[in-house]
Amino acid sequence: MQAYSPYLNPDWPDAVWDVSGAFVNDRELIAFHDFCTLLLGFAPFNIVHGAPLCTWNSGRVLKHLMRDAEEIRAAGLEYEKRNIALYLTFTNLNLREEHLKDPLGNALLTFATNHNPTKRNSIIMASEALLQHVKANYPQLRTVSSILKITNGGGKGKLSAYQRLAEQYDEVMVHPDDVLNFDLLEQLEGKERYILLVNEYCIRECPLRPLHYSTLSQMALDYFGFDGSDFDKKQNTNGCKDIGTLLTHPRHSVLALNTPEITRLRELGFRHFKMQGRGHANGSSILFDLLRLVLRNDAPTENAMHALGQRFWESILPYKQS
Repeated sequence: MQAYSPYLNPDWPDAVWDVSGAFVNDRELIAFHDFCTLLLGFAPFNIVHGAPLCTWNSGRVLKHLMRDAEEIRAAGLEYEKRNIALYLTFTNLNLREEHLKDPLGNALLTFATNHNPTKRNSIIMASEALLQHVKANYPQLRTVSSILKITNGGGKGKLSAYQRLAEQYDEVMVHPDDVLNFDLLEQLEGKERYILLVNEYCIRECPLRPLHYSTLSQMALDYFGFDGSDFDKKQNTNGCKDIGTLLTHPRHSVLALNTPEITRLRELGFRHFKMQGRGHANGSSILFDLLRLVLRNDAPTENAMHALGQRFWESILPYKQS
């Protein structure tokens, strides 16, 4: 039997953690990975997902995701060095044949093919055209059906939709609302092929989710000319930014899972848990969730883990005050 580090969360020691932030929060993620590996004796996450700003990207269509070629390559090499699998989030819903010659997208596919020590590098996508492009030209890479695919394809809550996607893709992202649909999840075969988002900070049963995804995909195709004011007006009245709705609404409270809910998912046989981090200007929220979910909590009479967390935060400060 495998020996687990005493610092690892005992509720789900065999979880496969899949963390957002590739090509934007690389410094923070690598610092946390090294901290846990070197000092605590285990790797805190196995997969990192993300993509720089490009035509194929969606969900992360943000100015601070702009990166030059050297920054992208340097980050990818650091993940390769640590045997961290790279899942590229090429989730634009609107990609067609004419978009598939995008130089940055293809350069990243080539990089992921050539720097793949775990043989697990993957592409998360929602476009049928891109799926066929990857299968034909980059067959060494694995394919993942994105949340956008199940959301905007009308498959939420439908067992047949998940079964169909599992026939097409190596792995399938589960719709955030379906992550708590235990009756549905119990019926899924091959649970190791399904990815569950555990820290979704959007609201449950969000009526704007499909529109949000399609808006981001349109924006990625015309980043500097797109007018997203119509969506912004609708979002402002949706409850997404209202703390009362997020915390107390009986139907639309925040989708982030608590410990009993994650434990229930593990008991059902799921192991691949994804942490989102899109939309954040820095890695602090991702690091907070990593500390909260991956490391164990303090026992009632100790503060060892609190001290350990403090030690990590101090280790990544740009300077220390005298």
